[in-house]
Amino acid sequence: MNHLLKAISEANNSLLKESDIHKALQNCITALGSNIMIDRCYIFKNEINDEGITILNYEYEWCREGAIPFIGSPELSGHTYEAFPGLFEPLSNNLPFYGLVKESTNEFFKEIMEMQDIKAYLFTPIFSNNTFWGWIGFDDCETERNWMDEEVNALHTVAHNIGLRLNQNKVRLDLENTINELDFYMKSSKQAKWEWNIITNKVKFSYNWFGMLGYKDDELPHTFETWETNIHPDDVKEVKLNLNNYITNKSDRYEGVARLKHKSGNYVWIKYSGILIENDFGIPEKIIGTHIDITEIKNKEIELAKQRNEYDHLVNNLAEIIFKTDLDGNLIFINNQWEEITGHKIENCLGLSIFNFIENFNLPEFKELLSNSNKTKTTEIQLIKKNNEKIWGLILLSIDINTTTNEKIIIGSITDINDTVNFKNQLEISEQKYRFIANNTSDFIMQHLIDGTITYVSNAAEKITGYTTNELINKSPYMFIHQEDIEKIKQQNSNILENKNEILTFRFKKKNEEYIWLEMYSKTILDNNNTVVGFQTSSRDITKRIQDKENIQQALIKEKELSELKSGFVTMASHQFRTPLSVIYSNVELLNYKVSSDNFNQKEEIERITGRITNEVNRMTELMNNILVFGAYESKNLKVELKEFNLNHFIDNLIETYFNNEKDGRKIIIEKQDYNENIQCDESLLTHILNNLISNAFKYSVGSENPIIKINYLENHFKIEIIDYGIGIPELETKHLFQSFYRGSNTSTIKGSGLGLIIAKQFTELLNGSISITSKVNEITTATLLIPFKQN
Repeated sequence: MNHLLKAISEANNSLLKESDIHKALQNCITALGSNIMIDRCYIFKNEINDEGITILNYEYEWCREGAIPFIGSPELSGHTYEAFPGLFEPLSNNLPFYGLVKESTNEFFKEIMEMQDIKAYLFTPIFSNNTFWGWIGFDDCETERNWMDEEVNALHTVAHNIGLRLNQNKVRLDLENTINELDFYMKSSKQAKWEWNIITNKVKFSYNWFGMLGYKDDELPHTFETWETNIHPDDVKEVKLNLNNYITNKSDRYEGVARLKHKSGNYVWIKYSGILIENDFGIPEKIIGTHIDITEIKNKEIELAKQRNEYDHLVNNLAEIIFKTDLDGNLIFINNQWEEITGHKIENCLGLSIFNFIENFNLPEFKELLSNSNKTKTTEIQLIKKNNEKIWGLILLSIDINTTTNEKIIIGSITDINDTVNFKNQLEISEQKYRFIANNTSDFIMQHLIDGTITYVSNAAEKITGYTTNELINKSPYMFIHQEDIEKIKQQNSNILENKNEILTFRFKKKNEEYIWLEMYSKTILDNNNTVVGFQTSSRDITKRIQDKENIQQALIKEKELSELKSGFVTMASHQFRTPLSVIYSNVELLNYKVSSDNFNQKEEIERITGRITNEVNRMTELMNNILVFGAYESKNLKVELKEFNLNHFIDNLIETYFNNEKDGRKIIIEKQDYNENIQCDESLLTHILNNLISNAFKYSVGSENPIIKINYLENHFKIEIIDYGIGIPELETKHLFQSFYRGSNTSTIKGSGLGLIIAKQFTELLNGSISITSKVNEITTATLLIPFKQN
């Protein structure tokens, strides 16, 4: 029996000393199994599944060395008691169940036990708080053990002790949860608990009492004086009186609001309450109470009261009448302005209908307001003063909720607009006069807000711009002003607001997308306080004036150009005609001299002299031809005669006719693409253009390699390039190449009229083409023609 007593003693010690219930149960079965000479000790726990049926779960196990463990085996958990007939009844009645496996009549039970090599078994039930919690089992796998009664009773006692420990653990957990919940509630609700023993004068503060005042729990003593000395001086008398009245039964409750001093020096608002506990003899023994921090609520109440005072002050000092009525219109509140405006005493009007004091109010609209609480009604009415004088007022009505009764009420205001209405009537008369003048003037008049938005347009707008008044009102004027004029108009608008004004001209886009020139004068619009609220513009169409001015300027420019052309022509002509005439004259004198000379070789001398005369005559003829052609172009008498021809053949014939016998023996090199289609062009104009450009190529490249002509055919145009490797053109002078009578600074020793290139350019433009020249001095010069295949 010693081993049994040792097992029970160690098992009970495990249950008592180990705080963790799981470790306690495991240590318990280990102590039992290792001392009573069995092979396996274990605990089954009862659980209720989702269907409400009790099932067994294999929770704890101890095995002798060499024995097979079954903890975690799914075959031993999840079974119902129906699988083991005869097991639930004795165990649920707190009776042990034991015997030999071979003698069991339950085949399923017998099979499971034999599977574990069990020969003898003992099951003792575990009850916790009078509930069948589970049972502890003992297996002998070596011998067919007959359990003695003292063994069964002793192990049954251990099972009982297990139940006690389980119940104790549950009670402790429930208590901890309750305490935690209470602690959480007290802290989260800003509550603190206190307890005062009246007989011993001992005080205990707990649950955040010190923390509420900013202290740690060990910073202040748990005494009555700690509480008393921290009460605000203005509150301490009342609080102590309430406490004494409650203890002496002069009051049936102890509660109120007071201020307690915080560690930071300020005071927190505390709502206090307490319950008196008496002893068996009816003598007050102690008071248990709570403190709740209501500082935030109290501060809001103070702030609300302050706001209420400010609101009352504001309402009673407004220039408007503020009133409240019930849904029948009976007055329940009126501010002081009521007496100021109407002369009626407030106390004499409360309870009367607001409609007794107003006229021109539409009652159906009032009823509509009542049916639609989200709607606000504003209208002009006449307010009847005490002296029966009627003044105009603006009434505003809306539905609100009375926070005291939670009933619907009408809240409204009446603004004295008598002066405004009278002024408005006068203004309407003045405006009608102004509109009549504005709408019958020929000027385009507009009124604008400060940002430029159009607010008024006169009738002349449609005649001048094509826009109706509705198409311009509320639009920005910058939508219609030419992009290049917007900045100066914006600057003008800024100047107007600073009383700096000037007359401006600008372009305005009409409805048909055309621009017209307007001349605009502006002035500011002021309100009653002389504050600028907008500006007015008056504009008139000056397009014809601008066009006439431009035509005059163009005529002046043309006249200047003509004057310069005449001056250039006179200078050129006097020089160009004088030179060949001088040469002719000197050669005629030379001819006379030779004829009178004895050594005169008639034929050769005459041919040489007449040749010089012929060259100068040809030069004068060319100059006259250029002048005549230039004059025909300027006078618009030059006609374009189009015909179709093959450009390649035309170029070949032109070179053969005019450039096949140069004095220095050079030839122009032709580079051309094959092209069998005809072009449409004026042969005479094209001949003149090419003669000029090719002649220049030879004339300004004496002593250099052969010039080149290239013909390329593009998609819609043909391109001709004439290239020479002569003296070239200085870079700064290329911009003057197409000016009449202009000649380069490096051509003074080379004869020319200064008209060839301008004529080539004019003829090229007559053929809807373009001409350009690029050059590098003493290297290369390229003249490029680009002319369409077909002419319009």
